[in-house]
Amino acid sequence: MSLHDQLLTIERTFWRSDPDAYRTAVIEEAMFVFAETGAIGRSAALDALEHALASDRAWDKADIRDATTLQLDQNAALLTYKAAARRKNETASTVVLATSVYVRRGEDWKLAFHQQTPVSG
Repeated sequence: MSLHDQLLTIERTFWRSDPDAYRTAVIEEAMFVFAETGAIGRSAALDALEHALASDRAWDKADIRDATTLQLDQNAALLTYKAAARRKNETASTVVLATSVYVRRGEDWKLAFHQQTPVSG
C-alpha cells in the first residue's frame, strides 16, 4: 500500500469518530487546530470526541477529496484534502480544508498535527 493510501486510511478512521483510533494512531504530544476550539492537545481532542459521541453529535459521514500527500522525509509526511462531513441528525455538511502531519514511529504512521479550516461548499 502506498504512503498516500496508508495515511488516507488512518485519516478516515478519525472521521468515523472512533476514540480507539485516536488512542492508537495519535501521538501523546499531538496538536489539533479547529475554528471552534483553537489549538488543543490530544487529551482535549479525545474529550471533545467522547462528548460528541455522548450527545449524538459525532461525525456520521465524511467525503474526502482532492487529497495530496507530501513525504517530508522518511519519518514525516503531510496530508492535505477537502472534506465535506455531516454530523448525526444533521442534514447540512460542514466543509473544511484539512491538513494532517504524520510521523513514523517504528513501522507505524501516527498523527502529530491536524488543522481544519472551514470553507464554503
